[in-house]
Amino acid sequence: MGTQQESVAVIGASGFIGQALCCQLLAQGYKVHAVGRSKAHLQAIFEEWQADIQLHDYSTLRETDAHIVVNLAGENIAAKRWSAQQKDRLLSSRLSATEQVNVAVKHWPSLHTFINASAIGIYGDGGDKALNENSPVGRGFSAELCQRWEESINSPCRTIIARFAVVLDRDREAGALAKMRPAFSLGVGACFGHGKQWQAYIHRHDAVKALLFLIENKELEGPFNISGPEPVTNREFSQLLANKLRRPLLFSIPEFAAKILFGEMRELFYSSQRIIPDGLLRAGFSFDFPTVDRMLDDALQHPDSHQ
Repeated sequence: MGTQQESVAVIGASGFIGQALCCQLLAQGYKVHAVGRSKAHLQAIFEEWQADIQLHDYSTLRETDAHIVVNLAGENIAAKRWSAQQKDRLLSSRLSATEQVNVAVKHWPSLHTFINASAIGIYGDGGDKALNENSPVGRGFSAELCQRWEESINSPCRTIIARFAVVLDRDREAGALAKMRPAFSLGVGACFGHGKQWQAYIHRHDAVKALLFLIENKELEGPFNISGPEPVTNREFSQLLANKLRRPLLFSIPEFAAKILFGEMRELFYSSQRIIPDGLLRAGFSFDFPTVDRMLDDALQHPDSHQ
């Protein structure tokens, strides 16, 4: 449980995870600094929290008195095809925020914890092998991107690298499920290829809960997989989603077609990542939505219904 004396700077506060984290930190009694590229954009998002939350753009980052920094900044890796220009944008959006924090933290004598986002893409295609935080860096653009991101961290205090799986929640406008749901709702959802590749998911509620757990357990540091404890194959996930929307699963997208549709970005859908969150499990973290079945049961409810 946080105290009024502890303050947290959340960089990338306007994002899918950042918004939820800021609100939960406030509920837990922390002082929150929401940091983003545009202060006006943050004001629109956190309008109802204006009295409780302090807003900053990057130019005023050093003015915070944070004890804890959580850096979630970075452009969505699945937003566009990976042209050379888009690859540069994905990398620069991650490195620039982390490097700004590297400079700023030198002026924060109060800082004791730095959490920087990364992703399970660092493991590349692992086939059927279970992958934990000690698994080696894989191959491919996702792995290279995550590796360079993690290597850019230069923090003098306790540092945690949060390697996120695909995050699910009820939001109809943001997040992975918002992109998948329309096709599956129309009965034209599909699995990718044979569908035997493993995939890891986590409910946004548990992702935020895990970040709070890592903040509060000050003996923990290093990389942590922010993923549910029971990964599924792509076909299992696709069938579950289709069943819950009461639609058939009739189609499969062969890799040659995905190459035309997505180019190199197809590795996001065809790489097999059987991720196990060993670090969280060994530390005693408990998931409220441990299975994809339970994640989808909640995430497919109306966004305004009580969670």
